[in-house]
Amino acid sequence: MQITEIPHFIIHAGIFSQEDLEQLARIDRVPTDQEIDAFQFEPEVQELLNAFIGDETTRRTHQLLKAKEYLAHGELEKAWKMALL
Repeated sequence: MQITEIPHFIIHAGIFSQEDLEQLARIDRVPTDQEIDAFQFEPEVQELLNAFIGDETTRRTHQLLKAKEYLAHGELEKAWKMALL
C-alpha cells in the first residue's frame, strides 16, 4: 500500500508522524469491515468508546491516539482496526 492510499482523515489528523504513516502503509491488507466490527467489542476498545459517548471529535482523537499506541507496540492490524472503527 502507498501512503497516499491511507484514508485522508488518518493522514491529516495531525497525530501520526511520517514514520507512523509508513508503518501503516506496510500492511498486507486492510482489515475487513467484519474484522473491524468484531474489534469494537474488545473490552479495551469498549472502554475507550464509552468514555466519550456524545463527544465524537474527542472520541475520534482518542481512537487515533490509541491506534498510534498500537503502532508503537508493533500491533499494526490493531492500529488499523482502531483507526477505522
